[in-house]
Amino acid sequence: MDALTTLIAAFNRGSLDVPAGFFTARTTFTLNNRSYESMLGGSPDDPLIRMLARGMAGYRTAAKALQYALQRPVITVESISEPDASGVRTAEVLVEGELRDSGQPFAGRASLRLDCAQLELTSLGVSCSEEDLARIAASRRA
Repeated sequence: MDALTTLIAAFNRGSLDVPAGFFTARTTFTLNNRSYESMLGGSPDDPLIRMLARGMAGYRTAAKALQYALQRPVITVESISEPDASGVRTAEVLVEGELRDSGQPFAGRASLRLDCAQLELTSLGVSCSEEDLARIAASRRA
């Protein structure tokens, strides 16, 4: 979990740096149980969509969108579990920043589900309130 701590610290500095080996080309992402591939409007079997939606590219695209919507965002890990028998860890995080469109403060909580197999992060799922997502999306359009 040192890599997760390093990733969050980089994000909080405004960096898109990723710890070596943390994401692979196979690492998938979901947001409220919706795959990142489907949000991009493509099939998970399309090589271009996979290249954009998985691994470091998928993380960087999503992180940059959040950094744009929330000026100077900061993520704080409030809790993290030990891995269960299948290698899944869960974490609760607080995301804070200032909405780009209104300058209003933003604070929202999210749950992370980190699936690992054979020391590889296979998927990262984020769950948060639809209201928070709508506020972030509106701020990105401003």
